[in-house]
Amino acid sequence: MSLNVVVAGLPKAVQNAEDPDEGLWLTPEHRNRITGVADEVWLEHIPVSDLNAGKAPQRPPHAIMVETSGSKKEIEIERGILKMPGLQQLFNPDLVLLQSMSAGAEHLVGIMPPGVVLANASGVAANAIAETVIAGILAHAKMLRQRWDNQAAREWKELPARELDGSTMTVLGTGNIGARTATIARVLGIHTIGVNRRGNTVEGFDEIVSTAELHDALAESDYLVIAAPLTPATRGLIDAQALAAMKPGGWVANVARGAIHDADALTDALERGQLSGALIDCHVTEPLPADDPLWKAPGALVLPHDSHASQLLGDRQVDVFVDNLQRLVAEREFRNVVDLSLGY
Repeated sequence: MSLNVVVAGLPKAVQNAEDPDEGLWLTPEHRNRITGVADEVWLEHIPVSDLNAGKAPQRPPHAIMVETSGSKKEIEIERGILKMPGLQQLFNPDLVLLQSMSAGAEHLVGIMPPGVVLANASGVAANAIAETVIAGILAHAKMLRQRWDNQAAREWKELPARELDGSTMTVLGTGNIGARTATIARVLGIHTIGVNRRGNTVEGFDEIVSTAELHDALAESDYLVIAAPLTPATRGLIDAQALAAMKPGGWVANVARGAIHDADALTDALERGQLSGALIDCHVTEPLPADDPLWKAPGALVLPHDSHASQLLGDRQVDVFVDNLQRLVAEREFRNVVDLSLGY
């Protein structure tokens, strides 16, 4: 029996794609790894324009790896995105696995056919995102923005930079991204407090608390990193009250979903000096409108939702997919399975 596999869509921030507009990015090595999972693997790397136009694959797939979107705006601006109708025409009675190329899968939960496993790309970009967060913290503590400005003005000024040792970071979300960020932060002497729903112990943190204890953790914190999935419980969780609970002059990073923090409250906190800085990689509206006040807010660093950019991203996407294909062949439990009742 053959294993029919379809790959469609361009992973966001993947580099050196063959045809990014069509979502064609698999290298010959990637193809060999996928087809090498079993003796009879039929692989179709399909241009998104074909699927978006209603053209069906040559064979009904048993497993698919896709990059799609729940946002109409995102489909308009992103390259190589598979639209929902194009994805849904891949659904068939033989389909077993839908592997998303994104860690966030909230836009897919509501369309999953009964009996099909949804797996996400959790962990694929954890290291790249953690490095981005730590780079932002270091740039803030060492006042690199001001130093670049001084260099441009040819001004010789000493600045009151800070050392990170002894500071405290709260990480909302203790999954792969949060745990990797905490692990690196601890090397720099930062005390790390992880926050998850029930306060379950996770390796890599100095301590773990439940979401109910979030504000208590923030009261101790110089830094807040938002790395949680978007769910009804996390939507709007970082509001004005949460930001006010932080130490004066706190710094915030959101590398998860824009709807988790109150954008107006965060911008206001920056403008009033309550927060001294922020790295915001994800926004409710993307691209961020040119007239959004966050662009000019003091200490704000706006990223275009690419904190996960890495030359290794494509290889790591294939790592997860090949692992799950091997599990499919061996009839073992899949990796990175999304709990449809929770959305992550």
